Amino acid sequence: MQVRGEAAVAAGIAPDSPAAEPVIAELVAAWLPTQTGTADPPTEDNPAARARLLEQLETAAEPVVERYWQLLCTVTGRPAPPRWDTAGAWTTAALRAHPRPYGLDRSAFDGTDPERVLRAYEQVTRDVAALVAAVRPEDLALPTPCAGWSVRQLLDHMVWENLMATSIAEDAPRDDHTADHLGDDHRAAFDDSVRAALAAFTGSGMLRRTYGPYEAPGAMIVQQVVVELLAHGWDLARATGAPTGLAPEAAEETLAAAHRIYGAAPRTEGSSFAPERPAPPGASATDRLAAFLGRDPA
Repeated sequence: MQVRGEAAVAAGIAPDSPAAEPVIAELVAAWLPTQTGTADPPTEDNPAARARLLEQLETAAEPVVERYWQLLCTVTGRPAPPRWDTAGAWTTAALRAHPRPYGLDRSAFDGTDPERVLRAYEQVTRDVAALVAAVRPEDLALPTPCAGWSVRQLLDHMVWENLMATSIAEDAPRDDHTADHLGDDHRAAFDDSVRAALAAFTGSGMLRRTYGPYEAPGAMIVQQVVVELLAHGWDLARATGAPTGLAPEAAEETLAAAHRIYGAAPRTEGSSFAPERPAPPGASATDRLAAFLGRDPA
């Protein structure tokens, strides 16, 4: 369980994303046999089983309980169990976000015309790159609408989004989510990541291929990156005082894609998105996207 949880963290899988569900299903399947000697053991993956696993993980994370096991291992001469703070935090957050098993909704795969998706990526990255180019070194420490993220952390994440999509196109998914992807030149890092992504999208056939056990369209993966970059571009604009009406040519269809991809995503503790906020009358599509993803566009 620890190894699988750490692998999910390394792969950058958000605990509330659809990609986390098969990981949780796998963890629950591995956990069920360990419960055969308990009272009323669960026999299948269902809400009750997931609630019990979550309760066990939360109990194990209590400092007193952890200390007990460390002392017990010392007394018996056994090696102390490995700490799995990172994997445990991811797994508990994923269990809260996915309290019950669910089948894949393939409707999220619809509406991914490769040419339109590529054009939207080019339009969004054009406007976001202009924002990134205007960021001064003294701006990097500014707070952003993404809770706990500075401008530098936000930019690093945006670069990683491009690099991760590039690595998927090249059939070599990255596992360095927590590394520093920005270096000393945030402008060059972002521009280079965009160029690499565009070359990979067009040169690998990604936009017309499928990926993973669910055969997700490559165009949808790119479309997800477009949603992320436009939303985080809005975050950057708000943090630096720039206009938020980014990529007007692509914003409406990107908003529609966000509803299709993330419409069923839980808005629970540990989720990537806060509850949807109201957008003011006449708000741009980018402002409405920010509101849908939990930002306050007022």
